[in-house]
Amino acid sequence: MRIKNKLLAILAVSLISANYITPAFAAKGKPLLDKGKLSIGAGVSNNSVSGPADDEIGYQFFAAYDLVAVNLIEGVESSVEFGVMDYGYEKESTGIWGTYVIDGKFSGQFGWLARLGLDIGDDSGLMVGAGIGFDFTQRVSTRLEYVVRDEVDSIQLNFLYRL
Repeated sequence: MRIKNKLLAILAVSLISANYITPAFAAKGKPLLDKGKLSIGAGVSNNSVSGPADDEIGYQFFAAYDLVAVNLIEGVESSVEFGVMDYGYEKESTGIWGTYVIDGKFSGQFGWLARLGLDIGDDSGLMVGAGIGFDFTQRVSTRLEYVVRDEVDSIQLNFLYRL
């Protein structure tokens, strides 16, 4: 329970800080972030740990922001994603995470993605993943990913909605 309280406290401080800091960085009434580059998502995952524990089903919620200025290769886009995940285990098994994501298209609506970042919580440490995606529309996508953390490996099915 202590970890969930810490995560909620960190989230609350971040939101309050953003409320006061954002106007300081906004130039002449222009918003700091462009709503058109923001996405929200949710997903389910099959999580496994090495050892005697069985696989568990978990869930996550996340937000993404496209980094148009960081797209260094033609056809490859980049974004940052932040989220919270419950791994589904009986013990405290919740973590917050942040990753840098690159993605591109194979053809048409089918694409690929790769991520690198940090998970902070019960499985703190490096987080690496890769997967495939499918765009239902310009705004709605689904992703199937394999994500590796220090102790927990996940197969995830995520849905993404671009605002």
